[in-house]
This record gives sequence, structure tokens and C-alpha cells, in this order.
Amino acid sequence: MFEYQGLQDMIFVALYCVAAFFALLASVYLLWRRGNAFMQEDAPEGHEPMRLGLRIRSSHVLRRWTAAFMIAIVGSHVWWYVIGVYWLADDWLVRTITVILLDYVTLVPLVTAVLLAMLQDRRRPLWPWLVAEVPVVAAGVVGIVRRDWFWGDVVSHYCQLAVVTVFVVYYIRALRQYGRWLLDNYADLDRKEVWQSLLFALALFLVYGLYTSNMGEMAREYLSQVLTLFIVAFLLWRVETLQELEESE
Repeated sequence: MFEYQGLQDMIFVALYCVAAFFALLASVYLLWRRGNAFMQEDAPEGHEPMRLGLRIRSSHVLRRWTAAFMIAIVGSHVWWYVIGVYWLADDWLVRTITVILLDYVTLVPLVTAVLLAMLQDRRRPLWPWLVAEVPVVAAGVVGIVRRDWFWGDVVSHYCQLAVVTVFVVYYIRALRQYGRWLLDNYADLDRKEVWQSLLFALALFLVYGLYTSNMGEMAREYLSQVLTLFIVAFLLWRVETLQELEESE
């Protein structure tokens, strides 16, 4: 964000602040409201609300992970600005590696947590994806200590890319299992949540590609903020309209 014309473009700075503020509002809403703001109709007498898609009660776990992810989005906006302008302003290599590492170890694990929380057939562990961040951090630290851009950016980037790629493959398999579980237990429910979850995972993979290939071009800087707004809005809608189901034994 602090490269090239970004800080001199007041429209971009405004959009940057709006994206962060929107994510902050969404996180506060998800943490403080347990109910649903989109579907509040009462079910007709003799009908079950869940089967009609009325009075949606979303997963408390999913709400918390999504709120944490949105707080991380806010944090990312803050540390890119603060570190770039007020701290390490004259040390391009260290500041760039530092903010990228902060994004890697917060946004990526929280994205995996949100996506896994959307699948309600079983609780899938998050710790393997946290452990997978260790080589990423190690490469970044080596790059900072040795002041070596190759280790700090290139090696850590490809380590993170490997983690993201493996997770997407794993998630596609998990979605197939979830789809079969829904078919066996909730055959009357609309299973659009399966392809929506897959679409969101693939979209985040594309956003990751945009993020890691962005070297400060203003067109991509603008696009990244627009995509942030879209992701926050989509996740808020997704959490609010995803009915909490019982876990299988």
C-alpha cells in the first residue's frame, strides 16, 4: 500500500479506510448479534423453520471465526499503513517482509478456519494449517536477519503458495464429503452452500494470486480494496444465511 502513488491518491486512501471500517463494523456485528438480520419471518403453523429456510440461526463458531478474520483484515490495513509511514519507513526490505509475514500468519490461517467452519458434518482440525505456517515464518525471519530478499519474499511466498494449494485440494475433497453428508441427512435442504463454499475458496485463491503479484500498481491496489469489500459483504451474507445443523455422531 505504501509503494508508488498510493499515499498521494486521496481517493484510494479513502477507499482503503472504507474497506477497513466496513470490515470492522461487520466483525462487531457478528460478535454482538447471535440472531439473523436477513430472514426474520415466522414459519407458518405446522412447518419447521429450518426446512423452510426461515429464522436462520447461524453457527456460533462460524460467526466467531468470521469476525476474527474480519478483524485481521482491519489489522492488515493498519499495519501496512503504520509500518510503512511511521515505522521502518526508510527500510524498504524489512518493512515489506514484515507486513507480508503478518498477513501470511493471520489472514491465511483465519481463512482456512472460516472455510472449515462452514462444513458442519464434522469438526476438522485447524492445527495442521497453523503448523504449516512455521516454514513461512522461518523463511521470512531468515530474510530479515540476513537482509536477503530471496529468503524473505521469494522462499516464504512459495512456501505459502504450497500451503494454500494443498488446502484448496483438501477443501475440495472435504466439500465432497459434506455434500454426501447433506444428501444423507438433509436431503430436503438446498445444497447450494456446497458450491458456494467451493466458489469462495477458489475466489480467495485468485485473490491471493493478485495480492502476491501486486508490486504497487494503482489499478491492482484499487482492485484489492474492491475485492476486500466484496469478500466482507459475501462472508457477512454467507454467515447470516447458513443454517446451523447438528453434527453427525
